[in-house]
Amino acid sequence: MQKKRNYIIGIAVLFLLIIAGVLFYIKSAAPPGEEWISYHNRELTDSIDRQLSGLDIGRIMADKEAAVVEKSVAQLQLAVDQAELTYEEITAVCLSRIKALDQSKHGYNSVMEIAPDAMEQARARDRERSHYEGDVPSLFGIPVMLKDNINTAGIPTSVGTVAFADFIPEEDAELVTALRVQGAVILGKNNLAEFAYFVSSVMPNGYSSKKGQTVNPFAPLKISPSGSSSGSAVAVSVNLVPISIGTETAGSIAGPASANSVVGFKPSRDSVPREGIFPLIQEVDTPGPLAKTVQDAALAYSALSGQEMQSELNAKSLAGAVIGLAVYTYDDETLRQSLKERLEESGARVIEVSISGEGVQVQNIIELTFKQDFELFARQYGLPVNRLEDLIAFNREDIKRRARYGQDLLEAAEAVETPDREPIQASIENAQTALEGLFLENGLDALVFLGTAGSTEVSAAGYPQLTIPFGVDAKGVPRGVTFAARDGEDVKLLNIGYAFEQAAKGRVIPR
Repeated sequence: MQKKRNYIIGIAVLFLLIIAGVLFYIKSAAPPGEEWISYHNRELTDSIDRQLSGLDIGRIMADKEAAVVEKSVAQLQLAVDQAELTYEEITAVCLSRIKALDQSKHGYNSVMEIAPDAMEQARARDRERSHYEGDVPSLFGIPVMLKDNINTAGIPTSVGTVAFADFIPEEDAELVTALRVQGAVILGKNNLAEFAYFVSSVMPNGYSSKKGQTVNPFAPLKISPSGSSSGSAVAVSVNLVPISIGTETAGSIAGPASANSVVGFKPSRDSVPREGIFPLIQEVDTPGPLAKTVQDAALAYSALSGQEMQSELNAKSLAGAVIGLAVYTYDDETLRQSLKERLEESGARVIEVSISGEGVQVQNIIELTFKQDFELFARQYGLPVNRLEDLIAFNREDIKRRARYGQDLLEAAEAVETPDREPIQASIENAQTALEGLFLENGLDALVFLGTAGSTEVSAAGYPQLTIPFGVDAKGVPRGVTFAARDGEDVKLLNIGYAFEQAAKGRVIPR
């Protein structure tokens, strides 16, 4: 009997050892998951407290928060027009929500920096409006945030790295100047996947060594916020700011927009100025807005580009339109069928198509040009570290803090002795040829696909793309659909997207 008992115990111990070994292997081999990591919260909340001092913020939040949250830019402007809100109150609500929801323990951590003069800007807009003749510009007095790879005078611009944590550009990027000319309130900077997700191949999306981990508000640490414009999408989704400006190389606006149930618009390449934006691949990088509605994204695009827009987009733009539905084997077929039905119900003719990705590479060739782009930008704008090898060495001095998940991508870029721009040029040409052929052969007004399935080809080609919320899947994960049009057809695309948004009503508000 004792012998049998010993045998059973031995088998049990062996089984437990095997399980422990398997778990150890999984932990060692699998990429690390997201963690509750948030740096420098106190500095941000102190800045907010200083700017809100002297205000009865309790009263403002009680009386005015509901008039700001989930409201469109047009609704905010109307409320100011009717003396129901001031720009000071709108900005105060945004700052108070950032402190309570974003910079608290286990907050969203989507905000990297607060502009030290945000409330001053808002008060100045209130004074100016009192004697403004005619209609004010659409974004006048409206708080706007910027992804932290966009140079902003007076505010640190770090690209998420500790090495640049205190770097303050002398001048605004050109698009920031455009926003200031419109009278927008530059509220601050959003967290991002560090270096636009080019540090480590296993780093969670939404993480930067300067600020830590941005989390998805629908299921923190369980659903990725996506990236690299993670903080921009999250801040808009949870109503910390009406609009944020992100950047895209291959899905960096579309992905976070889809994952956080907001609208993301990547305009035609070069329709919005790119000067003063830290490059990932300079031939492809494009800035664009994230907002709660297509109309708000259109207003932001107009402010950034100078493109004239009608006061309201056309909700019937899908009627008679020919839409190419790009089909992928990994699609959620139920969701794709629902998308097709919604388009047809709106009067569109839907043709199933396939987007050729042959000869199109973006994300896996960044290392070929990154070092050259990094060092040229660093010298041009006076960054405190202007050689990639020096940045890598700096990180190694405190690897757990400065490169928590390693820096294999940076090291791979440093190992490239001679930059090679031919692969990206070839990708751009191949993507343009494939998409142009698809549009012409099928007489398409627009393409559409689930999530970011076709974003690499569209981004490489430089065509505009618009991501719109489309509810949640069976597991409660937000989903989006992305429309694309031919180069220069940004206004047409925004109208088509607006029509779909009005029909689908797919935005879900995080709880």
